[in-house]
Amino acid sequence: MSEKKDKKGSIFLKILFLLFIIYLSLTIAMSAGYYEARLSEKTTITKEAMQRFENDIKMGKEVDIKDYLQEENKDYSNATTKAGVALSNLTENFMSKGIIEIIEVLKKLFT
Repeated sequence: MSEKKDKKGSIFLKILFLLFIIYLSLTIAMSAGYYEARLSEKTTITKEAMQRFENDIKMGKEVDIKDYLQEENKDYSNATTKAGVALSNLTENFMSKGIIEIIEVLKKLFT
């Protein structure tokens, strides 16, 4: 009977550790690469729009700011990224609740 509890506890800890590693990986990937790529893309589009604006003014064309500040929001997400984000959110919620419960137990022990 004790052997079953050890196996269940071991499997639970392995799954918990795996979810934590996945959460960290997705968090690092999203914060490091994706955000920087988006900022770089916005900067490039802004520079190109400024050049078109300046050229149109030099050529004497009528200028409307709406023509140069078009923001395209393309959604590149797919089932894999959506599943990864959902898993990351579940892991984050699970870990947050776990930490809160641990703090509550510690409060009860020391008060």
